[in-house]
Amino acid sequence: MSLSVPNLPGYRPNNPRRLAGADGFARKQIWSLSHGVAIADEPTPNVAELVRSGSAASIPLALQPKIKDAGKRYLNQGGVCLRFFGYFKEAVYESSIENYRVRHCEINYFLEDDTISICEKKQENSGVPQGTFAKRQRVVREEGEETFYDLTDLVIGGTLEIYGRTFFITDCNNSTRKYLREVVGRSEEELRPVPGEEDVYTTMRAEFMSRETGRDDTVAHNIRKNPMKVFAEAQLGKTVNNATREGFLEYDRKVLRLDCLWDDRDSLYGDLQRFTLQYYLADDTMELLTVLGPNAGRDPFKKMCKRGKLAKDRNDPLGPCWHWSDFQIGTVIDCYSKMLLIVSADEVSYRFYEEKGMPLDPPLQLSIEEPVVAKRELPPYNGFGSEEDSLASCVGSLIPTVPKAKLGENKTMRFMAKMESTNPEDVERVFTISFFLVDNTVQIHEPPKRNSGIVGGSFLSRMKLRTAEGLITQEYFYVGAEIQLAGHAFILVDADDGTLRHMENNSHIFEYSNLRNVVEVYGLSLKDAALSGELLDEFKSMDVSGTSTCTIKSLKQLLMKYKCSYYYGGPPEQAVLTLCRKLGNKTSINYEKFVAAIVDPNVLEG
Repeated sequence: MSLSVPNLPGYRPNNPRRLAGADGFARKQIWSLSHGVAIADEPTPNVAELVRSGSAASIPLALQPKIKDAGKRYLNQGGVCLRFFGYFKEAVYESSIENYRVRHCEINYFLEDDTISICEKKQENSGVPQGTFAKRQRVVREEGEETFYDLTDLVIGGTLEIYGRTFFITDCNNSTRKYLREVVGRSEEELRPVPGEEDVYTTMRAEFMSRETGRDDTVAHNIRKNPMKVFAEAQLGKTVNNATREGFLEYDRKVLRLDCLWDDRDSLYGDLQRFTLQYYLADDTMELLTVLGPNAGRDPFKKMCKRGKLAKDRNDPLGPCWHWSDFQIGTVIDCYSKMLLIVSADEVSYRFYEEKGMPLDPPLQLSIEEPVVAKRELPPYNGFGSEEDSLASCVGSLIPTVPKAKLGENKTMRFMAKMESTNPEDVERVFTISFFLVDNTVQIHEPPKRNSGIVGGSFLSRMKLRTAEGLITQEYFYVGAEIQLAGHAFILVDADDGTLRHMENNSHIFEYSNLRNVVEVYGLSLKDAALSGELLDEFKSMDVSGTSTCTIKSLKQLLMKYKCSYYYGGPPEQAVLTLCRKLGNKTSINYEKFVAAIVDPNVLEG
């Protein structure tokens, strides 16, 4: 009779495999003592078995074979990364427009330990998870082998089999191409880019987004990193780049200012624009400022190009940039398709280039054609409404406004006039013409006359009148004037006392109300007779009473005798009235004063 062992832990196994002598699922002891220190003695797993088992998506570096001369490679090539561009195809099922999708990737190769990382650029609304495809690791060439990809496998135009996907390498960046050419020794033929492949969906999606949003995906909109992000990255270990500190210490606050011209007159609505190019010597950056002239008609945007480095070839943003040593008077700069011609510089820039042994040429003297300014010609007045109201429609405003009236003196000039006509019935007609200084309007009234056969009253309502020269003003009115009003010729034969006083107070406007001017005009014909005493004798012969005065009628007869009256082209009737009012009374003149004034006009000032 066999002794039954209790079914308790430590007495007998519950696993049938242990009863059969197998190890079952027991885990062996891995700790061992070495000089009193516990050391884990775990066997190294086989990498090939991990790959075959499907758990090698990320094999720990500690389990991978050691790299030869790892320390030396780390010192010489630490941080050096080669970047290749490629793509792989992914099958698409149940789609009527595509059979596969092309997914573009960046393959980064690290020289220090032959590790590879693959990253797929995320696309908008792609519908598939994108981002890191493979973390940084050494990638085996084939399953079951312990050989890994190295730089010899990364060839432009070649392929890589990585985790069941075939990657096609099409290109590399400029730094990688330079390293492969100078260090590895590859030829230009091997470094020539290979055209990639585009799928139908990506092309259709790009056309749709361009049509819906107007965005041009071929233009790179690079945005400068936010300063707060730079600070946060510096706290995490990415220190500040001190590559430009030497220029900062030597050229801080030193700026070169160059005057530029952009001639765009050959294009539609183009013109000649001026700009100021400011070059900052501290970090070799530049900005372009707009110079707006008076009435330029452009929006006041001062900065056309913000501060930054400008590539010489706009198709190669990573290529060489403009440097201060490249500038000279007459140099043409391609600034985003704007051909800027350097024509001048300030004194500081001239002095800087002289100190560097590269003196600038004298400023360019360009012949700039003055723009033809169209002269606005006002249309003639058509007689409808007031002239001011019609001119208000010619100022260019879409909202008509009431014209502002320019008011003059609140006075009225009144004249008695006769109509100059060949009709016998119009010869004896008498009119009263009123001119209103406040708004330059004219009113004509005909006093009623019994048994004349003509109805008197208002002959012309108050309005503004015009002649061929322009608007009729107060200069047109004086005694003896012939004036055309409302299609009729009138002769002004007299004026009231207030009108004559107004004309004498404004003798700079009415020349025949200026006594000195009238005397000088008559002196041209009477001075010889006055000096010989003949003129005085003529006046005395008409003065029977011996009062040294003569009437206006006698004065007119004497002027007729010497052919200096109005009928012989002399001064009008207004001049005779001025002489009588200043050298006598309203009906007579003191001829002794008149003769003395003819001989010497300066006696009038006394």
